Amino acid sequence: MNNTDTTKKQVNVAFAAIDPYIQKNIVEPTEREMSGREYIEWGDRNGYPSYLLQLYKNVASLRSVINGSVDYVCGNAVNVARYPYGEYMNRRKQTAAEFVHDLALSYFLYGGFAIQVVRSRTGDIVELYPVDLHYLRSSKENEVFYYSEDWDKFAMVKTVMYPRFVAEAVDVATSILYVKNTAMQTYPEPVYSASVKACETERSIDTYHLNAIQNGFSGGTIINFGDSAPDDETKDEIEKKVAEKFAGPGNAGRFLLTWSDGVARRVTVEQLDVKDFAEKYETLVKHCRQQIFTAFRANPNLFGIPTENLGFSSEEYASAFKLYNRTQIKPVQRLICNSVGKIFGNSDYLTISPFTLDD
Repeated sequence: MNNTDTTKKQVNVAFAAIDPYIQKNIVEPTEREMSGREYIEWGDRNGYPSYLLQLYKNVASLRSVINGSVDYVCGNAVNVARYPYGEYMNRRKQTAAEFVHDLALSYFLYGGFAIQVVRSRTGDIVELYPVDLHYLRSSKENEVFYYSEDWDKFAMVKTVMYPRFVAEAVDVATSILYVKNTAMQTYPEPVYSASVKACETERSIDTYHLNAIQNGFSGGTIINFGDSAPDDETKDEIEKKVAEKFAGPGNAGRFLLTWSDGVARRVTVEQLDVKDFAEKYETLVKHCRQQIFTAFRANPNLFGIPTENLGFSSEEYASAFKLYNRTQIKPVQRLICNSVGKIFGNSDYLTISPFTLDD
């Protein structure tokens, strides 16, 4: 019997796990002084307010609790001693209820609000406007404010400057009353800042499921290149191109690339079954939602989102609302009423009738 020499061929296998959607996409609420500019940057490239606005627009749980809280703050009715501009708060024909709505929305969205105070030539207050904090930046000590709708341009921003509101400064035509929930920072901090990661996760899950239906390219996918393994530079280039086209929540998940010296020398695509995949996502969604409502110290039932129990009686609602009203709603109502009262020198200038379920 002839012995045949068998040479064992070494097979090189390389794995490349595509990076997931990491928190590098989260904009941090940093505050930075910039050379040659008097205002403080709010987030990287002044993008923090824009980032919060996008979360509000795309995260259902966050939007639900913010909108519900605003409705609670507005109560059953908003009353003023007299309107500064005819029967309205300003030339835009904004009613007192609409005015309070915008201030409350700003507070829950950004953690503060601003009011533009307009005086006549004689020094009388003739208009009040809620200012969108998305477009407002401030000096470090909140003495001067800068308004622009082009902060995204960064290097070519044209701003309009306003001084801080001072009741005695009757000769100042326009000024800004700035209210925030933090004393140690230039800018406010939203109450849900600790749950931003949960907001991002909920947003990514929604995007994932949408694209899983549309694309069919789901997580746990292996792409195997059966040809000889290329050099490291070529591997990196292939990985980059495939990642740009298929990976991320916009394309329904992560994938794994492999290279091996195989006989078939062909590319194969395999799906890895994930045990209890649907259940894990459902649990993750519940966790994210709970994190968001925990940040507000709110019961989801107050905002039309049922919890695990099958019922929620009027007594339970009343009890839950009483606590939320005491800890979150009344403080914001007082802040708004006191701020407007400070402008007119009348603590009872603006009042809000408490919210009730009665029609």
